[in-house]
Amino acid sequence: MNQTEATNKPHASANSTPVEKSDSGQGWIGWVFFSDLFAGLRLTFKYMFAKHITLQYPDIEKWQPYSRFRGHHFLLKDEQGDIKCVACELCAKICPSQCIEVIPYEDENGDRHPEVFDIDMGRCLYCGLCEDACPVDAIAMGSHFEFSTYSSKDLLVNKATLLAMPGKTEKGGVVIPASFNSDETVTVTAKNEKGYHWWDAIHR
Repeated sequence: MNQTEATNKPHASANSTPVEKSDSGQGWIGWVFFSDLFAGLRLTFKYMFAKHITLQYPDIEKWQPYSRFRGHHFLLKDEQGDIKCVACELCAKICPSQCIEVIPYEDENGDRHPEVFDIDMGRCLYCGLCEDACPVDAIAMGSHFEFSTYSSKDLLVNKATLLAMPGKTEKGGVVIPASFNSDETVTVTAKNEKGYHWWDAIHR
């Protein structure tokens, strides 16, 4: 055997075993009674005869996001009750959509604070880069997602609004009771006082 024949010959390992083709045929009985079809529709039949798991939002219940959810921004305060932001403007510079505007000022002690901290929520991409770039962890993205308006001007939030926004949820992925108030005379409240985890209602 020359060198050319040796290189063209496939190499076989000592521990290698021949791969056998799997025979998926179930015989003529399986083809007659469509056993493959019913096996594939088994999950569909479970949902047909099971209780619905559609989220009754916003009338009766709503989903509580996880803490990693990137929702509405909020500003944090320190132990003394002062805003933690030092107005370094890193969040405004790293923002890809340029929706953050920060104007700094110095107090009587020489500390920097934001005089203006505005975010245009209509332009925000909710990427979370502002949260990652902040050196003092002053800005974060919370779990609040229920905000909408008919005017884009209302999506421009200021420092006072960001300080009053709720933070992150401690326990997420839970469906909690909710209520929908469309008018003073129309009120729909929740019937179930206890929440449940949405993953437990999914058939597998």
